[in-house]
Amino acid sequence: MSESLRRRIAQLSSQLELLPEAEEPPPTTLQVIGRSQQEQDWQRLLFHYLSPDAAHGLDYDLLEHFLTALADRGDLSFSFSRFDLNDVQIAREVTTSDDRRPDAVIWSGEDWFICWELKVSASEGEDQTPDYIEADSFRSIGLDKSDVPSGGHHYVYLAPEDASSPDADEFVPISWEWVASEIQSFLADSHGGHPARTTAQLNEFIGLIQSELTMTDYQEGQQEKVNLYIDHYDEIAEVQQAFEDEWTEFERDWGTRLAKSLESAEIVDQPDMPEQYVAVELEMDDGERKQWAFRQGNSDWAWMVPRGWWTKLDEDRPTYDTSKPNARVGFLHRLDRNKDDALADHNLIFYLRNAPSGHDDFYNGFASRFNSDDEIPELLPAGTSRPGVKSNVLEATYDINVEFHDGFFEAYVAALTRAIEDHAVSNPALVYKIDTLYSETIDEDTSV
Repeated sequence: MSESLRRRIAQLSSQLELLPEAEEPPPTTLQVIGRSQQEQDWQRLLFHYLSPDAAHGLDYDLLEHFLTALADRGDLSFSFSRFDLNDVQIAREVTTSDDRRPDAVIWSGEDWFICWELKVSASEGEDQTPDYIEADSFRSIGLDKSDVPSGGHHYVYLAPEDASSPDADEFVPISWEWVASEIQSFLADSHGGHPARTTAQLNEFIGLIQSELTMTDYQEGQQEKVNLYIDHYDEIAEVQQAFEDEWTEFERDWGTRLAKSLESAEIVDQPDMPEQYVAVELEMDDGERKQWAFRQGNSDWAWMVPRGWWTKLDEDRPTYDTSKPNARVGFLHRLDRNKDDALADHNLIFYLRNAPSGHDDFYNGFASRFNSDDEIPELLPAGTSRPGVKSNVLEATYDINVEFHDGFFEAYVAALTRAIEDHAVSNPALVYKIDTLYSETIDEDTSV
C-alpha cells in the first residue's frame, strides 16, 4: 500500500472514531405499516388527541395546553378564555362555501375560529390557501365567517419547519416540530396523570414527527458516514478491490496453504482427484497416516474429507464426484456464507457436515447414529457442540487472531490449522468413531 493511500485510510479511520455512537430507534407503528408520510393519518392523530370527547382520557387537558401555546405565540394574534373551553368544537375535512376542503377547523361559537391546512411532504395545491381565505363560510359546520368578528379569523399552515411558506399571507406557518415540542411539554407537565396507553401513543406520535422531519443522532451519524464514504470513495474502492483479489486467490489455494501449515501433513499426488483439489497425507498423533482431500477452488463449500468418507454409492467406490447419489461426511468451512463472520467478528466457523447427497437412507441413518452415540460428547474438543441436526452435526468457532500474524489470511489459515488439529490430528479417537459410524451406515442403511 502506498504511503499516501495509507494516510488517507488512517484519516478515514480517525474520522469514524470521532462519530458518536447512536443506535437506530425502533420504528413507529405508522412507519412499520408504511404510512409515515400520509398527511391524513397525521391529521387524524393530532385532532383525535385534541378532541375532548374522543376515547383517550385526556378530556380538555391537551386542547387547553395547545390553545394556550397558540395564544402565547407572537405571530398568530389569537386569544381565548379558558372559561369557554366547553364551547370549543373541532371538525376535520370541513367543506367551504366554494367546495374547498381545509383539513380542520377549531372554533368557539361565533367568537373565533382557526382554519387549519396540514402538510407533511406534499406542497400546497394551486390557490389552496387563498381560496380558504376567500370562502364566505365553512358550510359543512354551519359557520358563516361574517358572523365572527374579523379579529377572530385565524389561519394556520402546519407543515415541516423547512417547508415553503403558504401562498396566502393570512396563513401563519407553524411547524410540526413545534407541535411535537408542545406535546412533549404537555406530557412532562402532566406527571403521569393520564392513561398509560394514551401517553405511550402520544410519545410515539412525537417520535414519528421527530424521526420523519428531524434528523436523529443515528441519522446524523449515518449521513456523516455517507459523506465520508463519498469523500474517500477512491481509497475505499482501491483497498476493497485489493482485498477481493486476495480473497479470490485464497479460495483457489487455501487447501495448499493449510497443508503447508500442518506439521503432520504432506502434499501427495492423487491422479483420480480433480485438479483444483489438493491431496494431503495426514499423520495423526497415534502414528496412523490417512489421505485427505482439501476441496479448494470453490467459492463457498470448502471441504476437508479423509479418503473413505466419500463414496459413490451406485458404484461402491471412493469418489470425489459430486453427482448423486453419494455418501459424504467431512469437515468444512464456508468461505462466502461465513465471510462476514470472518471479517467483522474474526471468527472461523468450522463444521463436521453430513451432506444431503441424494441418498436419504444414508443421510438420515448417519445423522441418527451420530447424534445418539453416547461416546461422541467425550471426544469433542472444548468449544465444539453437537447441535443434534442432520447436516452440520458438529460446529465450532475459532478466533482469527489477525494481531498475531502477518495478515488476515495467515490468521485464517492458523485458525483452520487449530481446528483440524483439534478434530483430527490430535484426536484420532474422534476420527475412528466417525469411520465406524460411516461404515455401519453404509453396510446397514444402503443397498450397495
